[in-house]
Amino acid sequence: MTSPDQGGPRGRGRRCPTPGGRGPGGGGAGGGRYRRSVLEVAILASLAESTSHGYNLVDQIEGLAADLVCNDPGSMYRLLRAMEEEGLVSSSWQTPDAGPSRRVYVITGRGIEALELMARSLSQRAVHMQRLADHAVRAVTRARAAGSAVDASSPEG
Repeated sequence: MTSPDQGGPRGRGRRCPTPGGRGPGGGGAGGGRYRRSVLEVAILASLAESTSHGYNLVDQIEGLAADLVCNDPGSMYRLLRAMEEEGLVSSSWQTPDAGPSRRVYVITGRGIEALELMARSLSQRAVHMQRLADHAVRAVTRARAAGSAVDASSPEG
């Protein structure tokens, strides 16, 4: 399956745009602290709904956050370890009757509290972002109606 806006494979091992590119994983949105925050919310929200092992969690996070950030399994497992050290999640090894042992993750009480704060913050930010987007759309409409855009190739530009 491919992501329509990125043209690349989706799911485990998905390639992210190259650094310096626009969009998730590149030089645009999706890098650094933003990326970590989005993944933390997605991980905690998934685990609040059900306990999961890493393989399933990668798929769940892809479904929740693929349009926001690029996620590779290695980064997600490192983030899960950090979240475990912070007491937001815990894990244990599960040995099924058939197949390999797998690490199963569960959200902690501290993780639920953190998710609640994150959800509240996201809701507030969404309201402010929508207000900004609405203002930008009105500004574009007014600028076009007034003919106030300057052509970059003209001497004034």
